[in-house]
Amino acid sequence: MLTSSSLAEPKLTFDRLTLRCDASDSNIINTTPWNWSICTGERLSVMSSNSFIKDQLMGALSGFVQPVAGDFEAFGSLSWPLGGEGGLDSKLTIGNGLEFLSSIYSDCLEASLVSIDDFFEVLQTRSIDSNTRVKDLVKGQKDFFYMILSILFSFDIYIIPRSKFLMTKEAKPLRNLLHKQLSDSKSLVSVTVNNRFRREFCNRGMVLGSLGEILFHGDLEEAIAYEQKNVMIKSGSESEENQFDMASNLTNSDSSSDQSDVF
Repeated sequence: MLTSSSLAEPKLTFDRLTLRCDASDSNIINTTPWNWSICTGERLSVMSSNSFIKDQLMGALSGFVQPVAGDFEAFGSLSWPLGGEGGLDSKLTIGNGLEFLSSIYSDCLEASLVSIDDFFEVLQTRSIDSNTRVKDLVKGQKDFFYMILSILFSFDIYIIPRSKFLMTKEAKPLRNLLHKQLSDSKSLVSVTVNNRFRREFCNRGMVLGSLGEILFHGDLEEAIAYEQKNVMIKSGSESEENQFDMASNLTNSDSSSDQSDVF
């Protein structure tokens, strides 16, 4: 079992997990089932040239992809994909949407280090108030709202399929809130290709081969160096951050046009 420390408490454990590795052929799966854990305080960046298996991982954790075999177990609260829509009906107002999710994730809101005042204060910088309907927000406002909404709740494990909007200039207040929300006890799993995000929010890296085999697992900078030296990344790989859309009520179908930093 791969962990950041043999003494660390597991937060997310994979037990013989098998996923598809090819969108066009359901018979192509990871050749070695996954038996590894993400531990308390481990913020893992999963790297691979195979964007499909990364989508499969995010989809499985989000509950929208059925693994071929095996399972995973979360020891604590597991977020919806960061920046996703959280199951909200777009006809709801901001205030009603917050009330709806607060009733479902009441414990996560109670434990949050981001206050409701922080939430609305930052929203006001984008001219968003509690009486605005979600459907009436323009795209930039929607991206901002969905991101801060998923940051507001304190989860034990955060799922981050993409970071393009989060790493933009206009999203700096959101990054500040995410830093505030995260603590040494929080865990994270991300498949974003953005190295700025990786270096700011992750501390461990795992490099997967095209069939899901684990090529490297360890220190983040070592993982980035291994990826750059050994893994062929397609020139348009930034666009894979647009692809994760397992369910329209959980993830946004479009994405901001900012550049991904892959140096």
